Amino acid sequence: MEGDSVTLHIGVTKIWRDDQIQWKFGDEVIPIARLKDPVHVKWSNIDMNGQTGDLTIRNIQHDQYGCYKVEISTNSMILHRK
Repeated sequence: MEGDSVTLHIGVTKIWRDDQIQWKFGDEVIPIARLKDPVHVKWSNIDMNGQTGDLTIRNIQHDQYGCYKVEISTNSMILHRK
């Protein structure tokens, strides 16, 4: 519901230093490294947990409803989740 908080879990217990995580909303890459940048106001209510990679959306808005995908790249594999 609009205004609620939602946490999207990747399902891993730890992210390693060399792992790369890319969250997408549909086909749009969520700019995790620049969430506080004024250009990315749409994502100013989002935080990514640095230990697990889980994405938390606080006070979710109607334009943030939809399909979220995550891609984790490690030295040994690439994991895709929807």
